[in-house]
Formats: sequence, C-alpha cells, structure tokens
Amino acid sequence: MHDWAPMPDATQQTKHEVPKEDRLLTPSPPSEETLREASVADIVDALITIRNPRGWNFHGQEIDRHGRIIQLVQHLLSARNQTPRPFIYECMMDAMVAPQGSVRGIRKLLDDMASQNIKPTAAMCHSALAALTNHPDYALRQEILDTMSEFWFTVDTRVKEAVALGLLRDEQYELAYARLTEMIEQGAGIEIWVLDVFIMVFGKLGFVDEMMSLLYRRKSLLGEDKAISSILYYALDVCSSAFHYPGTLFTWSSAVRSSLFQPADGIVENVLATAARHGDASLATEALDMMSKRTRVLAYHYEAVAEAFAQAGDVAGAFRILCIMKKNGIRVVRGNTRVVYEALRRHPRLASDAEMALRTMAHDQHLPVAVVGVVVEALAETQGSEAAMNLYRDVPHLCGEHANSTMMQTLLINSPDEETTRSLARDYTTHMAEDDDPVRGSHVYGALVIKCAQAGELGLAFRFAYQAIASMVVASSETRQLDWVKVLVTKAAEVEDGRIWGVVDELRKDEETGALVERLLRQTRITKRATGLRE
Repeated sequence: MHDWAPMPDATQQTKHEVPKEDRLLTPSPPSEETLREASVADIVDALITIRNPRGWNFHGQEIDRHGRIIQLVQHLLSARNQTPRPFIYECMMDAMVAPQGSVRGIRKLLDDMASQNIKPTAAMCHSALAALTNHPDYALRQEILDTMSEFWFTVDTRVKEAVALGLLRDEQYELAYARLTEMIEQGAGIEIWVLDVFIMVFGKLGFVDEMMSLLYRRKSLLGEDKAISSILYYALDVCSSAFHYPGTLFTWSSAVRSSLFQPADGIVENVLATAARHGDASLATEALDMMSKRTRVLAYHYEAVAEAFAQAGDVAGAFRILCIMKKNGIRVVRGNTRVVYEALRRHPRLASDAEMALRTMAHDQHLPVAVVGVVVEALAETQGSEAAMNLYRDVPHLCGEHANSTMMQTLLINSPDEETTRSLARDYTTHMAEDDDPVRGSHVYGALVIKCAQAGELGLAFRFAYQAIASMVVASSETRQLDWVKVLVTKAAEVEDGRIWGVVDELRKDEETGALVERLLRQTRITKRATGLRE
C-alpha cells in the first residue's frame, strides 16, 4: 500500500468477514489455517453447536454435518493431541446419524470404546439409536438398549421414538406400530414429525386403517399446523385411491370443506368413485360439482353419482342425476343404468318407489328411455313382465318416444303367458326394424326364439334365430346355446314352415354345430316330418 493511500476504516475492513466464533460453522469446510487459529475450546464449542441439528443453521444453507464433525474431531486428535474421551465418541456417533454413516461405523465406535475401557454415556446411546433409525440393525439396536438398561440410563420418549423408527426402517411394520401405539396409549409426548413419518410410510404401503388411526391422533394433538395441509392432502390421495370411505370422508371434511386446499382432478375422481361405492350421495355430489367447475363432466362421472344415490336406496336421486346428464347433452344408455338396476334387484321393494318417482318426474320433463327401461327390466325379471306392462305402455307419454328394443326383448323373455308374448311380439315387429336389434349374447337370442316360437310368432322367432347363429360365430362350443333349435324345429314342423331349413343349413356350416344339430334332430324324432318341409 502506498504511503499516501488512506487506511481503510475498521468497520469497512470487517464488514464482509465472518465473526471469529462462526468461522468453524460456515457452509464451506474451514481451512487448516482457520483450524490452527481456533482454540480447542472454540472447536469443542463448534462441535456442541453442530451436534444439535436444530441449533446449527447458517442462513438457511445446507451444511455437511457428517463431514464437519469428522473434520473437527480428526483435527483435535491429530493436530491438538487430544486423547479420545466420551465427548469425542458422542460427536462421532452423531456423525453416524447422517446418510453417510453406517452400521459398520457404529459398531467400530462401540468396539473402540470397549478396547479403551471408556464407558458408554446416555448421550452416546441416544445418538447410536438415532443412527440406527437410518441404518437399521435389529441386533445392534437391542445391544444398545441392553447397555442402557445395564447402566440405568433413562429410556425416555425420544429413545422409544428412535426404537420405533428403527423398526419401521427395518420393515418390521407390525412391531413398529405396536411400539408407537403403546406410547400413544401411555400418553407420551410424541413428536409430530414421528407421527408424520409413520403416516407417510403406512400410506405408501397401503396400511390405510393404521395410517388413519395415527392421523386422527395427530390432528387431535395439534389441530392445524404448517404440515397438516400436506399430510391431509397425502391421506386424501391414499384413501380415495383405495376406496377407503372413512378416511376419504375425514380428510375431505377436514381439508376440502374447510378450504384448506383444492385437490387435483384425479383425486376428485377417486373421491367420487369412493362415494359412489359407499353410497354417500352428498360427498359424490360435492365431488361432481367441483369437477364441473374445472372440466367437462363425462358420462361415467354422472354414473358414479347415480351409483351413490342408488347405493343409499335413493333411486329418485339416481334418476335425477341421469336426467341432468341428458340435459347436459350426454346420451343416457342402458349401460349407465346398471347401478340402479343392481340396487333394484338387491331390494325389490324399491321398484314401486322407482315407478312412482318416474311418473312424478315426467310431469316436468321427458325422461330418457333407458331410465324407464331399467325399472321395466327390474320389474319384469323379479315379478314377471305383467307387473311392468303398465309402465311399458306409458313409455311414449313418459319419454316422448317408443320403448327401445332392449326393453321389449326383456319383456318378451319374462312374459308369463303366450297372449302377452304375442302382443309384445307384434309390437316389436311393428316398431323395430331389424337393423335396430341390439347385439345380445347367444343365451338371450335363444330365450327370445323359444318365447316367440312357443307363442306361434315364428316370423320373429326366425329373425332372432339368424341373430343367434351369427352370435355363435364368436362363441365357444361350451357357451353355445342350442336348446332353441329343438323348439323352433318342432313348432315349424307343426305348421309346415319351410323356413326352418334355412336355419338348419346355416347351423350345418359349422362341422361341430352341424353334428350337434343332426343329433338333436334324431333325438326329437322329427327328421322325417321336417324333411317334408323342403318339398
């Protein structure tokens, strides 16, 4: 520096310098010069600070706790000629807590202490147990606990927490949960973060009941805190994905209804599905309302809400949802009504309420045919078609259009007498073009052929017979239904209807089916009579 240059102000000179007492605690490791300038007392004080993870924070920057402890301890032992003493081993055991630590390192420290006749301290045992939560070893953990018992060290809540966490990390989930719940029952002051770890791990593993038990406990202990929002969000995701209704309802009520957060669309869909499965119409409606404000609601969303109403026994509510679906431009088809159908089949007493609800709703709007059809279907299958005929006849008034082919086929199959069958068959032929016939299984076609043939409606019987043959192309021999052939051949022979041979010839195109038909014809002993129909 030149003679004429002014000397820097002392304040300016030290403005950007780290205070002497903090030079061992900066994010960057201290240099050898810094270590030499520090007194032994300074280094010991730094180690005491570093050993407390919550007490060492350099302006929020991450620091290598493991590496810093080892650096300072090595300097004390090698450069300052300090002899190993309990404090040194406590520091080194604290370093083992870090991810860089290991069971081997913990064991070596214990062996070194034993070889130098240094008795373990309570702090060292606590640190060892903390290290074993990250590096689990059941045998070594038990050895530490035995040592604590031998030296009459207090096994306090923090120790028990470390043991429970170690068991959790060691994948001994039942034992870990038992230790934790034992502490809860004893009224121990468990740290919230310990409960959070268990909640997250159990949720990931699918132990939803156990996860929720701990979440109830956590919320009762602390109420609202900074972490609760994330924990509840996670729990809602886990519970709704697993269709766990109590957990879904609790987390939705705790967080969504209180506006703590807004769940993602995928979670809302899972909540909707959970509510549907468990018959919570209120929760399902809330989820649907939330979705409708974000995106276009699709058919299966409405169907899920309808399922919730149906599960709760409120078929009128289910019908209202399906009508809203129609108003919003989504066609309601038979598949959308299966949840209502299942409810009506499980609880036949609901059928009369369902019919009354339909007639009441029709005062204000035309109903989707499929909605009326599901009640007709349930009545026909549980009580016979006669019980559903009044509702069937009122379909044009209720829906503004005629009954569809599926509804009429259901009535045909469940018709109790030939007169009703003939009336339905003529209705069907009048209103349904052949192209409008739905694709059904071979057993449905077979039942339709038998009903129509027995009632003498052979024209419709042959129509269904050809559809039955077409369905057999994709059906295995085990699932093919050929009982209808015997009935159709017999009835055709009685009235000398030669159309039967077109059916027989189609059946003979398949070698296996043809053999079955020939055998059937021989068994019925009508081959000769039927042969005359060809002429």
